[in-house]
Amino acid sequence: MLNKIKLLTIFFIFISPLSFSHGGGLNKYGCHNDNINGGYHCHRGSVSNYQPKPKTYSKNLSEKEISNNWCKKNGGISEYRTKDNTYVDCLTNFYAIEVEFEKNWKEAIGQSLHYAESTGKEAAILLILQKKRNKDYENLLRRVIRKFNLPIKVFIEEI
Repeated sequence: MLNKIKLLTIFFIFISPLSFSHGGGLNKYGCHNDNINGGYHCHRGSVSNYQPKPKTYSKNLSEKEISNNWCKKNGGISEYRTKDNTYVDCLTNFYAIEVEFEKNWKEAIGQSLHYAESTGKEAAILLILQKKRNKDYENLLRRVIRKFNLPIKVFIEEI
């Protein structure tokens, strides 16, 4: 009986690390959907050219709630305090992200550039769009970024 217990103990010691890893299923960016915990995450490489499909949120969520949810799912730090005592909405390994509702797209440009300078990260904006809107705010934002060749990455969330 004692030998069976020892054998089982050794078996579980060697097998348990395997149960915490997964066998891959990574896309070309080194990322995948997490079917157990929900969300999407990356294991290797740069995700600078990748943007997952926008998640649809309840219309009752605030900008801060959307920002915190998005930031958590993308491995960022919410409300990161800069050297200038300003707060980046979300700081990831690559980006300093300003989160704004669509009507505030103009302010987001300046804030994202300031946060990038303060943190040494690339500038980014998470633009929160409403499904029903009168103007194409995303197009306005991208047009200004293109016209002035601004180094700003744009992410989109739709509510």
